[in-house]
Amino acid sequence: MPSPAPDVAFRPVFLGTDPGTYGLARALHESYGVETTLVSRGQTGAIAHSRILRPVEAGHDTGRAQLLATLLAEGRAAREREPDVPLLLGCNSDSHTDLIAQHAEELGEVFAFPRMSPRTLEQVADKQQFGQLCERLGLPTPRTTVVRFGDADRPGWTPEPVDVTYPVVAKPANSAHFENLKFPGAQKVWFLQTPQEWEDLVQVLVAGGVRQDFLVQEHIPGDDTHQLSIVGYVDRTGRLTAVATAQVLLGEHDPTTVGNPIAMITTPMPELMDAAERILGAVDYWGFANIDAKRDPRTGTIYYMEVNPRMGRNSFYATAAGADLAGALVDDLVRGVDREPVRGTDEVLYSIVSPAVLPYYVRDGALRRRVLRAARRGIVHPLLYERGNWRRRAYVMANRLNHAKKLARFYPRPSATGF
Repeated sequence: MPSPAPDVAFRPVFLGTDPGTYGLARALHESYGVETTLVSRGQTGAIAHSRILRPVEAGHDTGRAQLLATLLAEGRAAREREPDVPLLLGCNSDSHTDLIAQHAEELGEVFAFPRMSPRTLEQVADKQQFGQLCERLGLPTPRTTVVRFGDADRPGWTPEPVDVTYPVVAKPANSAHFENLKFPGAQKVWFLQTPQEWEDLVQVLVAGGVRQDFLVQEHIPGDDTHQLSIVGYVDRTGRLTAVATAQVLLGEHDPTTVGNPIAMITTPMPELMDAAERILGAVDYWGFANIDAKRDPRTGTIYYMEVNPRMGRNSFYATAAGADLAGALVDDLVRGVDREPVRGTDEVLYSIVSPAVLPYYVRDGALRRRVLRAARRGIVHPLLYERGNWRRRAYVMANRLNHAKKLARFYPRPSATGF
């Protein structure tokens, strides 16, 4: 576990507890030898027992206001100790991104971070507005009906008719507005085969208190291996200074986390990188971005699905592919230099699930052979970093076993549809 002496002084302070947050902290430690302070409501296995993190817990029942107060108190205390050392602020969830955008002026007095206006954030985080942006740029997106639940309490309310051919995908227009809403039957997204299933879901959503816009989109066919990912960093001048792309090999199928990739293989896809530059360059974007896309196996058309205005839980694949997200962040916010854009070109197998399951789930023979060759060169896991830290290694092993159990329950046999 290398920890070189930093050639530039700064202190990272992040909100969050997921593998993506740890992955960036790891990259900063590898390159600059710095410890990252993590402010959160509580610890999770992804960050527990780490030697490169300093956890600050605000409490499990902490609301947004108290979380903000804890973050500011931590930052102000650090500035008093080291007034000349910049504090880098980061996060990796939709709600935390929204929190930082809403309180950018106050936080900016203490921290250095990429600033986006709430309007810019809404342009990319709202899937309806993202679809409109792609249409203006001539980039394919799935056909979509917007269903507004804001008036669902009014007598006689009925949802807008769905003008999309079934099967369809239903999901909230803005995940940040939905992230902490709990109700029976809640899922990340819903895959619906018939109009009756949509009518039944409407009743569940209304009863669960959903009053946000929902999207009903055409379902682009193909299993998990047709999903594509882009991770990048846009600097203060609007340039995409680090970017990498990957093909998903296997995703989660648990209804509460469906679609989250758990195994990917990196490969440079210039078409996707160019599209990311166009999408993010069309708005006043600054910071990390994770763009999801999917290739239609019938036509080869790539459909752009959404932008997550954050690095993403699997963003360490970009670092492993050579994109150097940590360097892009530090050069932009600490050094203030204009670095040359870097595109990740290395092929690596990134997997948080046991690689032993991949030959079973990757149905295409040529892709399976490519995965096996990459596995022989080594497997990248964002949490396997701290040498000799057996408690963290035990967590990784237990987490892999848990993923295998969930696959056996929710996706026991691979299929052409991914269902």
